[in-house]
This record gives sequence, C-alpha cells and structure tokens, in this order.
Amino acid sequence: MKVARAWLTSFRLPLRVPLTTAHGRIGSREGVLLQLESDAGATGLGTACPLPGFGTEDLERCRAELERLALRVLSCGAATRGAVLDEAVDLAPAAPAARAALDGALHDLEARARGVRVADLLAEQLGTEARARVPVSALVVGRRPGEVAACGRALAARGFSCLKLKVGVGSLAQDEERLAALRDAVGSAPRVRLDANGAWKEREAAAALERFAGYGVEFVEQPVAACEVESLARVRARSPVPIAADESACGEAQVLRVLELGAADLIVLKPSAIGGLRVALRIAGWARAAGVGVLVTSLLDASPGVASALHLAAALPGPLPACGLATSGLLADDLAAIPEPLRGELALPRRAGPGRGRSCTSGLGLRLDVEALARTRSGPSLELRP
Repeated sequence: MKVARAWLTSFRLPLRVPLTTAHGRIGSREGVLLQLESDAGATGLGTACPLPGFGTEDLERCRAELERLALRVLSCGAATRGAVLDEAVDLAPAAPAARAALDGALHDLEARARGVRVADLLAEQLGTEARARVPVSALVVGRRPGEVAACGRALAARGFSCLKLKVGVGSLAQDEERLAALRDAVGSAPRVRLDANGAWKEREAAAALERFAGYGVEFVEQPVAACEVESLARVRARSPVPIAADESACGEAQVLRVLELGAADLIVLKPSAIGGLRVALRIAGWARAAGVGVLVTSLLDASPGVASALHLAAALPGPLPACGLATSGLLADDLAAIPEPLRGELALPRRAGPGRGRSCTSGLGLRLDVEALARTRSGPSLELRP
C-alpha cells in the first residue's frame, strides 16, 4: 500500500472548563490533524496534541516535524508500516507527538484497507483477542471541596466506578480537604486515584502518601518530578499506596530506567506522548515481563488520539485497570464523534464480518466531522504530494 496524499491542518479545541494541574492551567488543546490517503483511496487519521510539560515537543516544532515525516512517507513507496515508523524515530527523535500522529494515521490507514479494526491489528501482533469494552476512569474537576464533591457525585451517578483527582496544585492540607470531600460524596465503593504531575519533592511526597493512605487511594501517579527516577524509587519503596510512573515514562529509555530501579507499580502508557502505538506495545511488553502493571491514558487528545489509545487498551492482554480515556467530554468541540462511556466503559466498534451491516466500522472507527474541523481550525490546510 502506497500513501498518495497527505494533509496537515492545525486546530484549537476549547475545554468546557479549564483544567488546573501542577504544570499549569489548560484552557484549550491545540494540535495538528494528519490525514493520509492511499493510492487505493483508503484514508487514515492521526492527531498530535503536544504538551511540553508532559514530555512532548512544543506545537511549532511538532507541526514542522510532522510535515517532514509526512513528506518522507509520501516518498518511500510501498514500505511497511513498521519500517516507516522505525525510520521516524531516527528522523524525529525529540518529537514524540508528531511521531504518534503519523503512527496513528498509518495504523488507521492499514486497518481500513484490510477491513479490520486497529485493535485487531494490534491484537494480532500480540497473539491476543481484542476486548469489546475497556473500563475507564473519569477525571474529577474542581478546585474547591464543594466543587469536587459535586463533580464526583455526578460521575458516580453516571456509572463510573473509578475516579481520578488532580493533586499538587495547592497545599497538602487543601489536597486532603478535596480528597476527603470526594470520599464523603461518593462513599467507599468507587476507586479513587490521584495524579500529582510531579508536584512534590521527595519528603513532601512521602508525607502526602502517608496522609492520603487512609482514604482508600488506588494509586498515585507521578508524585515527584519526571527526571527524579531515583527519588521515585525511594518514594515507592516506603509508600503505603501503589505508585504509577507517568511523566517518568515518556519514552523507551525512561521506562527502562523506571523498571531497572523498581520505581513504579504501574506504567502509564500515553501513546500520544511516547511516539505512538508501536512504541506503546514494546513498553507494555517490557512492563509485563517485569511484573509491572500498565494502564492506557490520553493526553487530553482530540478524538483520533483518544480512539487510538482506546484500541491499544482493547488489544492488551490480561487484567486491565480502568484507563484514563473518558476525556472527550472535557472538550467543548472535537474533530469526530466518539462513543460516550456507558457504566464506566468505552465500547469499541463492532468487528467487521459477514452480515454485520453498515454499523460495523474498520480502522479507528471514526468519521472526520468536516464542519467541526472548519470551526476549530487555526490555519489553512497544507496538502502534500510525492
């Protein structure tokens, strides 16, 4: 299969409510849409929504690198997807978001050409069977205890059995007030996980983990800075709750270091921050071999990025913790419709087959909303040809 044409379009998607993290306030998601078309007319979608504080390049570099990668794909004939993506690592080693967009679009393109889902392509590589539904967590938003409690109650009423709360934005006492309000609001049944986004120093992290342990916390993501893997290992060794590596797991070398030091109980896989699905599969295999769990999350992506991560989660073998993929509802606009979570799960498109009819889809299962793209675009589209 040869890629015959490509388009790049920059976009800006506003959030319904700004999100405050230890890295700052996020009011919108800016990115680049990559559309690929094969010589046989099949199409593939990928998006790059970089967040420099979360291990990616900045937007300007992302677009430049993605254009360069797309031009290379157009010039390389009928090379295999794996060969193209391996070359992309050498061409743009410091642009994981751009590589992830290319990776997602190529997987979508190949799956559509073969009439299968991306999850089936990935499961085939792993020797597994793609699951039909993926359990997902929901993000609790709110800076004040009352806001947190109200949001938690609403999410629990919608059937979410796993809730995630950002911490590390205010003081430790304020974080505990918010966590206590959430627990009081939803009771003991829902799992609650915390994400500090590297906000604490080692001593602060140890104190926070001791303080939060009584609230039935499932795990805490990234209690110390991404670069402080040795510190993360020491924190984990003393922690009364499990530790997940997120920003410390933003690439293959970083994950290997985390595993070597025993710095985490779980690895958070963000395909859009680590270079895409091909890299994510390798990392998942390393973690599994080391006895470390994995979960898949988005990077507050546009729908193609979320769908790509969803298909990855569906393909992974064994028990899977709730994944951080119920993020599309945080956006006020998006590039394509994606299924709403139902009872705390996201369903994949049904597998294509005889007699299944038009309701079955291939690839990522998305149809680009051209009106939404027109509303959210932040510049003209660039068409690329060989």
